[in-house]
Amino acid sequence: MDVFNPFQPEVMDVEAMKRLYGGSLTFFGGISTQKTLPYATPEQTRQEVRRLLDRVGRRGGYIAAPAHDVPKDARPENVAAMIEVLESQ
Repeated sequence: MDVFNPFQPEVMDVEAMKRLYGGSLTFFGGISTQKTLPYATPEQTRQEVRRLLDRVGRRGGYIAAPAHDVPKDARPENVAAMIEVLESQ
């Protein structure tokens, strides 16, 4: 196994998983589809995506993406905020 998916922040501590297995696995996901995308503000979404990129993406091994398919209750402005941050990287 090379890539671990789904990488769900509601199920696991994504930073701890990166510390434990980051040398042998690439993590795919991590952006909460249960909390961040449906309930956060756009600014909170930007902050969360930046935090994941900084802490989990440091030194590679991270594919930033929603933890699962984008749910129908995701706020469009949060999806746009996530994309905005990801495109700026």
